[in-house]
Amino acid sequence: MNIKKSAFNISPRHQAYAALALWGAIVLLLLRHGPYGIDESAARALLLSWSIADQVANSALTFGMPDLRILPFLPVGFLWSGSVFAAKVFTVLLLALSSWMLFGWKSRSGSPESALLATGLLMISPLALAQIDAISTGIYLLACFALGHWLDVQFRGNPRPFNGWFFAQIFLCAFSVSLHPAGLAYPLALAWSVRGGPLAPKYQRYFLGGVAFAVLFFLIPKYLFSMRILWNDLVWFQNPVKSLGTVFSGSSLDEAEPVLQWLPGGLVLGLAVGIVLLKFRTLCQDLTGRTLLIGLFLGSAVGDQAWAMIVLAVVLYFGLPMLLRPADASAQGGFMKQRGWVLALVFIGSTLFMHADKAYYQAGRSGGLTAQDELIKTVATGAESERRAAEADDGVKRPRFIVASQWPGRTMIACKCDTFPLPPVKHDDPQAQLASLHSVTYLALDPKETANIDLARNLSLLGGVVETISLQAGGVLLHVKDDAAAKPAEVRP
Repeated sequence: MNIKKSAFNISPRHQAYAALALWGAIVLLLLRHGPYGIDESAARALLLSWSIADQVANSALTFGMPDLRILPFLPVGFLWSGSVFAAKVFTVLLLALSSWMLFGWKSRSGSPESALLATGLLMISPLALAQIDAISTGIYLLACFALGHWLDVQFRGNPRPFNGWFFAQIFLCAFSVSLHPAGLAYPLALAWSVRGGPLAPKYQRYFLGGVAFAVLFFLIPKYLFSMRILWNDLVWFQNPVKSLGTVFSGSSLDEAEPVLQWLPGGLVLGLAVGIVLLKFRTLCQDLTGRTLLIGLFLGSAVGDQAWAMIVLAVVLYFGLPMLLRPADASAQGGFMKQRGWVLALVFIGSTLFMHADKAYYQAGRSGGLTAQDELIKTVATGAESERRAAEADDGVKRPRFIVASQWPGRTMIACKCDTFPLPPVKHDDPQAQLASLHSVTYLALDPKETANIDLARNLSLLGGVVETISLQAGGVLLHVKDDAAAKPAEVRP
């Protein structure tokens, strides 16, 4: 059979490009265009990139140092400043590039057949769609892992010390570590493989030193000097089973039946554990496999959806080859015996994925928001009302609408108002807590979270000054009265 030309006399390579373009166009139609649902770390990086592009200083500088996604976001900010959707388009292109690289890696190291099926399922998975829509770190982690393999191949083909490929790998280590704890997997896997590289022992030590510097540059300031510049918005030790359940749904299943919350995630977790145990040697054979394996273990300390993307990649790229029998065994049975049941599983999986994609799209069209986004929307509605009232009252001085939020990046993008992080806690001192608010007029936070308990207690003692505007499932919106700074607060015992 002639494999160089296929239907309509078009080469497989050009068919693949056309399929990628069609997939990208469909995904763009499924994404939300509003300011809600994005990742907090992505929101902070976007705000800082817009601030640099517009040369306007804003309170985003007080949120702490964002991850290194600000670097690829800078061109997007200069071209389409203020556009969240432009960043989503960039993320779609990045996933397409990552999938192409992962397909090429698996085709060379394994079976092109399993690589094609795994890549296709990864690209249509509801989790990938949700990660794109949130501009989350999962897509960028996969891109780092895929790009890291390509850089390693290029460097081994031109093993001169201190060339461009040398420094590109070190920079990618820093980029990966800034995203997520699972990003530590790439520098660790790279350090593991450098001993078998083509460099002389002297330059191997230089290379390891550069990798170590790229990692410690982010880790040391946080853990030695208490500077919150790395992973400062992550929630540690999340329920991994619930996060893995989003592989089939794309969104949280908190409101579903307990069986539906635990069964999908438990199935994925069981598959991942089984594949790691059975294919441990295969996972350790090359840089990408080692990176995925280490990332799977390190990311479990967080257990979020970004980590679930790594687990999904492990299950697809190392689980499907276990189901596909070698092609030379075709004489021992027909098509159904050799490939039919596997294709049936792929058909069922892709049907479930596309059904969930449709449900995700319909939820976005109907305006469905998470509990946190509902609270942020309440803040945005209040900010818009204040702006309209200020425009109507010509010459009347009104207090500025300033918000202190648990999610300052997302809140600032949604409400387009001055936003700051929550003030530091003044333990057992409500008066000092009131003074720390300065000119803040509203606070948005989730009082049920452990980190906010002391702050919520102090604010509750300022009953005459701080009042509750809205109490929702995602948190509470508080209002600091106008005369709070003018007179001492009456603290209730």
